Amino acid sequence: MATAAAATSSYFFGTRIADPKPSLGRFRARFSFRLKKSPPPKPAKKRLDGERLVWFPGAEPPEWLDGTMVGDRGFDPFGLGKPAEYLQFELDSLDQNLAKNLAGDVIGVRVDPTEVKPTPFQPYSEVFGLQRFRECELIHGRWAMLGTLGAIAVEALTGVAWQDAGKVELVEGSSYLGLPLPFSLTTLIWIEVIVIGYIEIQRNAELDPEKRLYPGGYFDPLGLASDPAKKEDLQLAEIKHARLAMIAFLIFGLQAAFTGKGPIAFVATFNK
Repeated sequence: MATAAAATSSYFFGTRIADPKPSLGRFRARFSFRLKKSPPPKPAKKRLDGERLVWFPGAEPPEWLDGTMVGDRGFDPFGLGKPAEYLQFELDSLDQNLAKNLAGDVIGVRVDPTEVKPTPFQPYSEVFGLQRFRECELIHGRWAMLGTLGAIAVEALTGVAWQDAGKVELVEGSSYLGLPLPFSLTTLIWIEVIVIGYIEIQRNAELDPEKRLYPGGYFDPLGLASDPAKKEDLQLAEIKHARLAMIAFLIFGLQAAFTGKGPIAFVATFNK
């Protein structure tokens, strides 16, 4: 039976490889789903060891944070960005003529490359991949920059703290900066769900990792990133501001939870 285990191929299961060391009823197999390959990310400039900037003086960055990504300062204390490794096993022996079938041995270690697939809400093949973490960091940072600016601006113009804005909407109806809107709060929620859902589906249809982060076009109306020499500086400035904004909004949340005040009202208490 072992000699009849020739190498065959299947569209769904990939390729079955015969065991180069014949043993009764044992063979090696590798299963892989044939998916559309996404374009590889463009290589970035790598700093020399003496020029490497880290998040804390004297800190030793992990090997998977090699400084090629913009804004990489080697900060990963929990090792979340470490590439996942999978053990490859031989198939268990299934020979009915044997008194005891042996379990398959470990034949190697496999590291899957991160791929982007055109699926609606989870395009990455590895959810704990470094590229996905960068995308999440950048998108959360952009929302945090908008939220931080919005919280300060609304409180300065209306006197209502950001955490109390929803209460005003429920009592007085939907409004923006004190001006009434011709929509109910329920209608506004449905509009947001539909619009944001459509945008997310369209964004996840993009397979180029670079364009997923920096689409350009309508999102760069002034053409600021058209100069390659300035593009990396702008990307570095954005990720720095994004990280500061996420920390700032975390502080806003703690202020609201413990003092019940917005950022401007909290700062004003120090002048009394």
